[in-house]
Amino acid sequence: MNTGTIPIVLVASGTATAASETYQKMDTVFRRHFPAHEICWAYSSRAIRSRVRAQGGGELKTPTAVLGDLAARGYRQAVVQSLHLICGTEFHHMVWSAARSPLAVNLGLPLLSHPEDFSDVMDWMAALVPQDVREALVWVGHGTAHPSWMTYDLLIRHMRDRFQERVLLGLIKEGPGPGQVAQILKMADVRRVTLRPLMLVAGAHFGQDIARERSGSWKTELETAGLVVAPRAEGVGLEPAIQAIFVRHIQAALAAKPLTLT
Repeated sequence: MNTGTIPIVLVASGTATAASETYQKMDTVFRRHFPAHEICWAYSSRAIRSRVRAQGGGELKTPTAVLGDLAARGYRQAVVQSLHLICGTEFHHMVWSAARSPLAVNLGLPLLSHPEDFSDVMDWMAALVPQDVREALVWVGHGTAHPSWMTYDLLIRHMRDRFQERVLLGLIKEGPGPGQVAQILKMADVRRVTLRPLMLVAGAHFGQDIARERSGSWKTELETAGLVVAPRAEGVGLEPAIQAIFVRHIQAALAAKPLTLT
């Protein structure tokens, strides 16, 4: 039996792009905050694991595989920390995997899980509001058909109350699209837009759906509406304020009781 400190399993969707460097930078932060704990990574997106394998990038481990490895090494307990932004489909799959694990699992929640998380994200975004009233910051999130879509709706409401039309959120699916966002910006006499992914990493969605020079991308659609668009390939996982929220969630998980299905 391994009687060492509780290991921490970080679970991200994964990426098949160079944006994986974001994970490396986050790993450095987490190891600095939790030096006595073993840090492991697992990846929840089946599609991304398959893509990485097809590109010759090796085998990305699932949460189930990582927890199984830890159990085989004699651990009896682990923290499983979600690095998802909301409690969506991949998060719920992760929870079921953790609940079936041979280990006792302390669960760390996604980025936007508590009122405090929303407050901290709004404070962080406040420092990013463009100074020129004819400029706006537009975030583009993944979106979901899962009932957790309400998290995005709440975030939009917080943004509107705090920033009006200066900071907006659009979604790739199941939410405000580029046409709706462009209409809001035009009515507010906004001329220039910074476009950023509201995603942990600026991976394939950023390159293909947000910033790509092609019909249907967010950049092209906003430009067609007469806006000057500057995409920024920076996932939120690079931001110290976002990393700090995840650190807080890990600390809470370490202090919590293990997950049960009853």
